[in-house]
Amino acid sequence: MSLGASKSLLNESNRELFARWEEARASWRDSKAADFDKEYLAPLPQAVATAVRIIEELDVVLAKIHADCD
Repeated sequence: MSLGASKSLLNESNRELFARWEEARASWRDSKAADFDKEYLAPLPQAVATAVRIIEELDVVLAKIHADCD
């Protein structure tokens, strides 16, 4: 899988996860749901953004390596 495809899959999976979480929250509204959200889901957008940034940086490095090898 290419880095661009990995980045796209990561972004799409993140969107899908949060869409499904919103559906679950419609019926799961107790303190455990809030705890789950706070502990596991709240940190995800920043983590995904960091991963996407790193994937983009790796893509640049790999492109340079390929160019240097040609």
